[in-house]
Amino acid sequence: MSSVCALLVSCALFSVAHGSLQERRLYEDLMRNYNNLERPVANHSEPVTVHLKVALQQIIDVDEKNQVVYVNAWLDYTWKDYNLVWDQAEYGNITDVRFPAGKIWKPDVLLYNSVDTNFDSTYQTNMIVYSSGLVHWVPPGIFKISCKIDIQWFPFDEQKCFFKFGSWTYDGYKLDLQPATGGFDISEYLPNGEWALPLTTVERNEKFYDCCPEPYPDVHFYLHMRRRTLYYGFNLIMPCILTTLMTLLGFTLPPDAGEKITLQITVLLSICFFLSIVSEMSPPTSEAVPLLGIFFTCCMIVVTASTVFTVYVLNLHYRTPETHDMGPWTRNLLLYWIPWILRMKRPGHNLTYASLPSLFASKPNRHSESLIRNIKDNEHSLSRANSFDADCRLNQYIMTQSVSNGLTSMGSIPSTMISSTNGALTDVSQQATLLILHRIYHELKIVTKRMIEGDKEEQASNNWKFAAMVSLTISFIFDFGSK
Repeated sequence: MSSVCALLVSCALFSVAHGSLQERRLYEDLMRNYNNLERPVANHSEPVTVHLKVALQQIIDVDEKNQVVYVNAWLDYTWKDYNLVWDQAEYGNITDVRFPAGKIWKPDVLLYNSVDTNFDSTYQTNMIVYSSGLVHWVPPGIFKISCKIDIQWFPFDEQKCFFKFGSWTYDGYKLDLQPATGGFDISEYLPNGEWALPLTTVERNEKFYDCCPEPYPDVHFYLHMRRRTLYYGFNLIMPCILTTLMTLLGFTLPPDAGEKITLQITVLLSICFFLSIVSEMSPPTSEAVPLLGIFFTCCMIVVTASTVFTVYVLNLHYRTPETHDMGPWTRNLLLYWIPWILRMKRPGHNLTYASLPSLFASKPNRHSESLIRNIKDNEHSLSRANSFDADCRLNQYIMTQSVSNGLTSMGSIPSTMISSTNGALTDVSQQATLLILHRIYHELKIVTKRMIEGDKEEQASNNWKFAAMVSLTISFIFDFGSK
């Protein structure tokens, strides 16, 4: 039994050693007289055809500010090397072998629009060589490519970035770079949370330079990316809209609350904060302004205008007759015409088109609702004659009595008036009563005058407050219409 086991082990070792010898002999034969500087073509006038395919793995990041795209991808090169062909039957049916990068000839294809510090950021993996002479090389890498970011429609934008591959030293007559079948492979692509990839395209170009008549081919692998707007909608757009709508609440606050300006300034600072976030995310370019930045700027302008209107409304509300006098044009416009156009109601006033004063009238019609003024107006009626006669008789009587008793010096009084009243005033109590009535009469005149003046001031103050309300309504309509 032990002899059988020893025989099996020796046979296995012999087969392994025989296989290893075949592979070693194959490497030695392939590398004999091989020069990795030689282009692998039998005729030097023919180009080496290199097929290139990009297998996209992941879009790592899109740096809009620096206009750089970070991509994880595998490059797939295939070409034929006539020096690396063998008969499988002569070498133990070996179908393929591996060579480290640099051991055999490889195309000097580089990423033209790379911004990596090492420029070529691929990992130098082994090359697989098949018995037919086909060389397959798949170097992976994390690429940093420059891409012009168009931020005009941010965050509803679409970007078109590309990989530009081409030979660094060989022209098109020596190296023919062609896109492989299925040039952009996204079967293993890991979707990005910020960018969707609806389309990928491949394009081959040939460029002629002034220095050289030969063509220089290059292959462009395009990434058509569309930004996902859900993040920006919930974190920038919706908060900004809600913050801007808060300016409408400022118009509902009464001017006496004292918080109108505070609310408007707080909203304005919030809009400025959102605008600063957008400016940090955008590249410092003057070619275009992002759509979101335009939106925030418009919101800031509206809030600023609302703040200016609020200051003007408060200025009108707190005006008094002692500091300001309302002109006829302002009175007619803010107290009659604009309220009539806006269908505003004012207690005690019935605004109709027929009752509207002339817009450029120098002396506006006065509509008084004061009780004292109505009493004063009634003095112009027929009953005023009787009141005036009684007042004259009372004044003559008091003045005559005062002179006759030496109570006051009223000037020279006709003797006929004194003689006509002396016979009627004989009682001292009547004289005291008349003096008291005289003082009461003067006090009532002073009180009435002050009440009339106070009514005028109150009416003027109410007019200013109503003008402020009209201005507030105009600003509300403007602010709501702009939103």
